[in-house]
Amino acid sequence: MLDVSFVITFYNKSAFVQQVLNSVFAQQGLGECEYIFIDDGSTDDTVALLKQHSQSHDNVHIIEQENTGPAIATNRCIDAVTARYIKFVDGDDILHPRATLELLSALKETGVDVAYSLGEEVLTSSEEMNAPDLPLPDVPYQTLTTALQTVSRKSMFNLSCILVTTEAARAVGGCDPRVFIQGYSFALRILAHSNLAFVPKVLHWTPVDVADRASDLGGGAQVLHDLNFALAYFIADHPELPAKLKSKIVQRTTGRAWKWAKRVGGASILSKHFGRYIRAVLFPNFGNTSALIQSSCEAFRTTSNVRLP
Repeated sequence: MLDVSFVITFYNKSAFVQQVLNSVFAQQGLGECEYIFIDDGSTDDTVALLKQHSQSHDNVHIIEQENTGPAIATNRCIDAVTARYIKFVDGDDILHPRATLELLSALKETGVDVAYSLGEEVLTSSEEMNAPDLPLPDVPYQTLTTALQTVSRKSMFNLSCILVTTEAARAVGGCDPRVFIQGYSFALRILAHSNLAFVPKVLHWTPVDVADRASDLGGGAQVLHDLNFALAYFIADHPELPAKLKSKIVQRTTGRAWKWAKRVGGASILSKHFGRYIRAVLFPNFGNTSALIQSSCEAFRTTSNVRLP
């Protein structure tokens, strides 16, 4: 069985294809790997560049599809994986040469199903975008047992930070296909299944001065909408969650929607957005909390161009 499958989704990332692939092919200390690249309906020459810069490597699989969004594209790659572990990479992120090895070592040492590291935002003109083999600190791995509680409050990482066992990724159903952006729903699902190994080292770099990120759609509304949507579905799918955690989730999500509606849509305290928030504060576990959170997403869809899968 192959050791690691590198799963990378691309959408109009021609400016980064060569650097991203170079950093993946340069991963150190691994056994036999496979590389699954999916082009999610790009309108530039991403596909041609993927073929050009991977032609000298074995076990490369390039999938082309019409644009569906990153969650569905990522799940299609997960279905195609044949290795024991999956290393996710975003289509413009650069890995440290020892990123995968560090994460793999953390998984084996801690015995959990998912490991994550730190990442750093850099300029596209920075040296880090060429994946330098920078010195890494000699710090121990950690096992986080309350990561689900943390990630329910805020997004801790994107998928480029993660290495996961293929068995666990499939057991939780991958990313939630009902949510457009992929990373947050996957984090919720996998952390309900496993504790988290933390590698406190910067192992990937993200270009900060990049247009056309999914998270930037709708002036930032897309990512907030999808945070709420992912949490709504997560609560519905996990009725066993502690009442205290669910109450915090419903208050946080309705509060997020109310603040957006007030700031961007000019909503007042007489609006339904504020009404949902007050209900969540006073009666957080009353009625269908998942439906309440889903309805709060109206605040983002009515003020901005938000995409659904």
